Amino acid sequence: MSTRAAAVRTVGAALPQWVWPVLALALALLYTVTFDAGFLSARVADSSMFLHEVFHDGRHLLGVPCH
Repeated sequence: MSTRAAAVRTVGAALPQWVWPVLALALALLYTVTFDAGFLSARVADSSMFLHEVFHDGRHLLGVPCH
């Protein structure tokens, strides 16, 4: 076994099991906030404009141009 393979195995073993699901959820939330134009937010809650406005403000907070 090479030292590079051992280093990769050590880094992978150092990460807890919960890191990957949390990372996936964070990326999904970031995608939803930055690219949702009302399609997802209108289907999640009865007050569709509330979530749309929250996501809209989140886009401004993250510096994503949206209009």
